[in-house]
Amino acid sequence: MKVKRILSSKAVKLLFLLLTSMLIASASAAVYYSLTMEPKVTISQASVQFAQGSDWSKVAGSIGTNNTWCSLSLKAYPNATLTYEQPLNISNTAGTSKNIKLRHVSISPDSGDASVSNFTFVKFVLLDASGNAVSGGSFNYTTSGDTWNLPSSMSYKTIPATTEWTVWIETKAAAGATKDIVASIVIAVDVQE
Repeated sequence: MKVKRILSSKAVKLLFLLLTSMLIASASAAVYYSLTMEPKVTISQASVQFAQGSDWSKVAGSIGTNNTWCSLSLKAYPNATLTYEQPLNISNTAGTSKNIKLRHVSISPDSGDASVSNFTFVKFVLLDASGNAVSGGSFNYTTSGDTWNLPSSMSYKTIPATTEWTVWIETKAAAGATKDIVASIVIAVDVQE
């Protein structure tokens, strides 16, 4: 009887080890699995770019090396609308039309800062090649006291192939605005490829 008991406990242990090994082997097989991806990235020129407008000298702007970045120095006068008719252009150099939109990225000073109340609005309008406002192509930053009212998200607008659109800009400061207050705005021009 003792022999039977020893054999049966050894058999149970062996069976347990065998089942455990099979479980580990099947789990291991499911874990080690891979796919291969080999992307190649080619550097090319952006088809939609910034270009200087006829009012470029009035905004003391600069355009980056690849025409995909620019800065503008705008003014706002107290209680008077200042208009920049053609400070900056957006140029589609491709042989096909492209969809573009303006998108808010950031603005400072932040809402809640007392200096925000010095501004009334800063407005950006897309004009087509004929000088007409693109429907839904307006992007307006306004204020309510010391709070910025950020522009609504613009839907994509189709700029035809080899065409240049203008960015018309208007600014206005509050009637009692303090001199030398600065608002820094970052806007992205999103392009659908």
